[in-house]
Amino acid sequence: MNWRTAMTLCLLLAAIASGWSVWRQFHPAEDVVLRTRPDYVLHDYQIVSLDKLGKESFTLNGPRLQRDPADKTMTLITPQFQVPDREGRYWNVRAQHGFVPAGGGQLQLRGQVIAISPAQAPPATRIETETLTLLLGEHHAQTSDAVTITQPGLTMRGIGMRADLDRQHVSLLSQVKARYVPHR
Repeated sequence: MNWRTAMTLCLLLAAIASGWSVWRQFHPAEDVVLRTRPDYVLHDYQIVSLDKLGKESFTLNGPRLQRDPADKTMTLITPQFQVPDREGRYWNVRAQHGFVPAGGGQLQLRGQVIAISPAQAPPATRIETETLTLLLGEHHAQTSDAVTITQPGLTMRGIGMRADLDRQHVSLLSQVKARYVPHR
């Protein structure tokens, strides 16, 4: 091989490498920033969501909410929900974490989930579990985890639950145990 052929090959490789480098700067393989950074973050927020008729569906408070632009999901830190029943009385629901899938029709809560019935709707009811899915448009809640329900003089435990928050109706699904202590 003569020196002209060697020099031509070196210049050709240098041209390809510099062209590829320039192309990569302007056309990244994946936009890592958009995949890892939220498109918005809310701090110390309050959101009031209305249904199709303009009636309050729920109110959400919390210290932090962020939205993932890639899949349109939201993550919540220590969310607190107020979900009105059909009489306009509020269930208070809180958890350590929340997740709203794309579309926003439900909310998945996890970590020390507590739901407390409206004070004006006896009997006072407290629901405790580790995960809870709120179907927001329907005012229903459900879980397949262990649940403890307490009311004055009554404690019920079971696995799985369905609740109609509008009607103050809660059903445990399996392995139900109850302890009743009458008032004296």
